[in-house]
Amino acid sequence: MKKVIVEKLNEIEKEKGIKILFAVESGSRGWGFLSADSDFDVRFIYVKPKKHYLHINEQSDFFDFPINNELDINGWDLKKFLKLLYASNATPFEWMQSPIIYQKEENSFNLIKELLPNYFCQQTLIHHYLGLVHKKMEVLNEENIRLKDFFYIYRSLLAARFAIEINQFPPMEFSKLMSLIDDESLIEETNRLLAVKKNASEKYIDKINLELIDYLKVTYKELSDSKKIKRKGTFDIEYLNETFYKIITDADDRCFKEK
Repeated sequence: MKKVIVEKLNEIEKEKGIKILFAVESGSRGWGFLSADSDFDVRFIYVKPKKHYLHINEQSDFFDFPINNELDINGWDLKKFLKLLYASNATPFEWMQSPIIYQKEENSFNLIKELLPNYFCQQTLIHHYLGLVHKKMEVLNEENIRLKDFFYIYRSLLAARFAIEINQFPPMEFSKLMSLIDDESLIEETNRLLAVKKNASEKYIDKINLELIDYLKVTYKELSDSKKIKRKGTFDIEYLNETFYKIITDADDRCFKEK
């Protein structure tokens, strides 16, 4: 499938007149709890020729394509991506840590990755992950729970817990977040459910161990009540501007015929 994805990305580059800086897996495959019928959630960051960024009126900053043959592909302009990073949005932190990279421009990728620690706001990221959980908390009261929803809640809570305990942006992969759990029975039950999910469909439901449900509910309450550190509002916008200019200038010189 990687070959198909790379070929599709090359087609998009030519058709849209863009340069893709990197393309990664963003969904359950990237998180590490895919199902047998999980889509491939491909996300890419791109740039256009430099002159595109000199318009007075705002230009389109994303591409969204219909899901086709298990492929869910969309892309964001680098400018949009960096604006979200400046806001300490969780998405840039996750995409830059994806374990599945379909293609990347090494220099640009590394320049962007170096930015991440400078735009981490503990309060913003924790509120993001707790907000995701809040929308689905009622699911935990059901007798049988769709595993997709369960792990969505589980991962979001561990990501928030990582941010508050380690005071760094959390890793994308669920397996790395599980290092926060020290109860062997919870780890054993989690691994059992992961194995079940891998061989089941996205709609599969299962009865979840009550001890694990209680752990998630208690964790949600503790994180909701905890004090969070706010850094947003103190970030250096010029650092982002310089990186943005450097990347689009390099791409313009190397990749686009019209200077």
